[in-house]
Amino acid sequence: MSKEKDKSGKDIVEFKLITLGDSGVGKTSILRRFVSGKFELKMISTIGFGTSTKDLTLKNGTKIRLKLVDTAGQENYQALAGTYIKNADAVFFVFSHDNKESFNNIKKWLKNFKDDNHTVDYNKNFPAYLVGNKCDLEHLIDEEEIEELKTENNFYGYIDTSAKDNIGINQVFEEIGEMLIKIYGNRKKEQKVKLASQPKKQKKSCGLCEPTI
Repeated sequence: MSKEKDKSGKDIVEFKLITLGDSGVGKTSILRRFVSGKFELKMISTIGFGTSTKDLTLKNGTKIRLKLVDTAGQENYQALAGTYIKNADAVFFVFSHDNKESFNNIKKWLKNFKDDNHTVDYNKNFPAYLVGNKCDLEHLIDEEEIEELKTENNFYGYIDTSAKDNIGINQVFEEIGEMLIKIYGNRKKEQKVKLASQPKKQKKSCGLCEPTI
């Protein structure tokens, strides 16, 4: 976390957000939709790591800058992810609704994260969000399974998204921004400020999502 000034001289707090999940779940598409508002039907799998930034104004007028790190999901890049994980302020664990294996592998990504963060108790002071992308496609994961995974691992929140149809994209970034300010404020992450409230229990869904052919 760092601070800069905007044109009016007000502080802009910068937070680093990473995405973790299997290749092909739409991590790049989520970030691209948020940053540029665009969606590309045919995407090339991320090789290594990509970064981008976007400023965000929260409901209370606080301005933050999100440094977004797009990680590859391939096995041969997982070991390299540790460098990026250690300095992150928040993480999205992403699976795809039409890929049951990507959902099952969230536990593997959680283990990788925990292995690289021995001093961080993300259940208490690290905003980890579970993201079910491609909710416009056939849902192969039961809601009960999702709720169980969310509860067992104390994810701060869960949301369905569709980068293709622009469902839940802005909402999830706005919510993670609110959480970051709530947890860290303008103080350094090393202070390990604990959450003021318990993780949300209510599952959020895109609601109007209909399977596409």
